[in-house]
Amino acid sequence: MALDREDRIRERAHEIWQREGTPDGVALDHWIQAEKEVDAELGGKAADSERDPDNLISRPPPPS
Repeated sequence: MALDREDRIRERAHEIWQREGTPDGVALDHWIQAEKEVDAELGGKAADSERDPDNLISRPPPPS
Protein backbone atom coordinates (compact mmCIF):
# COMPACT_ATOMS: atom_id res chain seq x y z
CA MET A 1 0.00 0.00 0.00
CA ALA A 2 2.86 2.43 0.73
CA LEU A 3 4.10 2.15 -2.84
CA ASP A 4 0.60 2.72 -4.17
CA ARG A 5 0.29 5.82 -1.96
CA GLU A 6 3.66 7.12 -3.08
CA ASP A 7 2.77 6.57 -6.74
CA ARG A 8 -0.47 8.46 -6.27
CA ILE A 9 1.34 11.32 -4.56
CA ARG A 10 3.92 11.47 -7.35
CA GLU A 11 1.21 11.59 -10.00
CA ARG A 12 -0.76 14.25 -8.12
CA ALA A 13 2.35 16.39 -7.56
CA HIS A 14 3.05 16.21 -11.30
CA GLU A 15 -0.52 17.25 -12.08
CA ILE A 16 -0.21 20.22 -9.70
CA TRP A 17 3.11 21.20 -11.29
CA GLN A 18 1.58 21.10 -14.78
CA ARG A 19 -1.54 22.99 -13.68
CA GLU A 20 0.63 25.77 -12.23
CA GLY A 21 2.59 26.17 -15.46
CA THR A 22 5.62 23.95 -14.73
CA PRO A 23 7.49 26.39 -12.44
CA ASP A 24 10.99 25.60 -11.19
CA GLY A 25 11.89 25.24 -7.52
CA VAL A 26 8.52 24.24 -6.11
CA ALA A 27 8.73 20.44 -6.21
CA LEU A 28 8.64 20.10 -2.43
CA ASP A 29 5.61 22.36 -2.14
CA HIS A 30 3.79 20.33 -4.77
CA TRP A 31 4.80 17.07 -3.12
CA ILE A 32 3.45 18.19 0.26
CA GLN A 33 0.22 19.47 -1.26
CA ALA A 34 -0.23 16.21 -3.18
CA GLU A 35 0.53 14.19 -0.07
CA LYS A 36 -2.20 16.01 1.87
CA GLU A 37 -4.72 15.58 -0.95
CA VAL A 38 -4.01 11.87 -1.42
CA ASP A 39 -4.16 11.19 2.31
CA ALA A 40 -7.47 13.04 2.54
CA GLU A 41 -8.81 10.86 -0.27
CA LEU A 42 -7.58 7.73 1.46
CA GLY A 43 -9.17 8.96 4.67
CA GLY A 44 -6.16 7.98 6.73
CA LYS A 45 -3.54 9.60 8.83
CA ALA A 46 -0.67 7.79 7.11
CA ALA A 47 1.31 10.95 6.48
CA ASP A 48 1.06 12.00 10.12
CA SER A 49 2.64 8.80 11.28
CA GLU A 50 5.30 8.72 8.56
CA ARG A 51 6.51 12.32 8.65
CA ASP A 52 5.51 15.75 9.83
CA PRO A 53 5.61 18.16 6.86
CA ASP A 54 6.31 21.04 9.27
CA ASN A 55 9.43 19.33 10.55
CA LEU A 56 12.29 20.21 8.20
CA ILE A 57 14.47 17.32 9.36
CA SER A 58 11.95 14.67 8.33
CA ARG A 59 10.83 16.22 5.04
CA PRO A 60 11.38 13.99 2.03
CA PRO A 61 13.79 15.15 -0.65
CA PRO A 62 12.11 16.77 -3.63
CA PRO A 63 11.41 14.44 -6.53
CA SER A 64 14.14 14.53 -9.13
